[in-house]
Amino acid sequence: MVSSVDVAKLAGVSQATVSRVLNNPEKVNAPTLEKVKAAIQQLNYRPNAAARSLISRKSGIIALFCGQLDEPDNAEFANKAVMNAQQKGYTVEIHIQNPDKPESVFDAILDTQAEGIMMGPLIIKGTAVEYLKTSGIPYIFCGSGGGQEGITVGMDNHAAGKLAAEYISSLEPETVGWLGGDPSDLRLQERYQGFVEAMKESGVRIVKVTGDLEDIELPFTAMMAQKQRPDVIVAATDSFGIFALDFLYDYGYAVPEDVAVLGIGNSRQSAMNYLSLSSIGLPDDMDMVAEAFDRLSAMIENNGQGSRGSADVNPVVYERRTTKTY
Repeated sequence: MVSSVDVAKLAGVSQATVSRVLNNPEKVNAPTLEKVKAAIQQLNYRPNAAARSLISRKSGIIALFCGQLDEPDNAEFANKAVMNAQQKGYTVEIHIQNPDKPESVFDAILDTQAEGIMMGPLIIKGTAVEYLKTSGIPYIFCGSGGGQEGITVGMDNHAAGKLAAEYISSLEPETVGWLGGDPSDLRLQERYQGFVEAMKESGVRIVKVTGDLEDIELPFTAMMAQKQRPDVIVAATDSFGIFALDFLYDYGYAVPEDVAVLGIGNSRQSAMNYLSLSSIGLPDDMDMVAEAFDRLSAMIENNGQGSRGSADVNPVVYERRTTKTY
């Protein structure tokens, strides 16, 4: 079994320095910090779970991991998470995922002094799951993939894709365009899988365009330029749905008469009158973030126990102007 002594030897530092990197990284200069982290990754070293639990147990900190805050869904989630944490007397440290280096944010799990960790809407990579398992810190996934490795609270993404297919079938489309999503994002994969499974017997043509939001305009333009263009767009998230609306309005399409648009997520922005984006989302009486914090708090108070199991909530349809002619 790899020990901190092995890490120290490989990095060319003392064992005490390895300990400081794990427990007080702010006290270590940047070159040494990077050198020790590189050795930790190379040796696949994981700190002793019991020791890390003792270190972090009474810090009064919750570590929150989420995607970039310029996306409405992420900003809304982070705001709710901070409010819930403050109501329970915790301070929040926020770690923002860089979409260009999605795995790098999870290095913070090695350094955090948090009592609990919440994973919000982001791309979950293998390093996150492994670091969480061995950290000794109670954790929860909230609205993100990876919950099969621990406790999760969120919308059933497979069911959301299936419900999207069932709903748009009532619109009798000839061609449906699926828009958006990082192929490595488990949430969005599950949504697409559920959608395709439910559409299998319909005979409706499906055109798929995936990618990051900032790179989607060119392939979406090509999709809409096809001779048999989609008459319904199903967006992997509301953000992609809003992008589709902006594009369609700019090019003179009537929504929903020419092209109907359905998002997934039911973000606060989607319900605003100027958008009125139809969407698939959690029931109104389900506060996902509050539920996640209740569960995380119970685990913290009971030394990692107290989980009430995963909560995959069945979604509902919010029908608005982008799919319904009034």
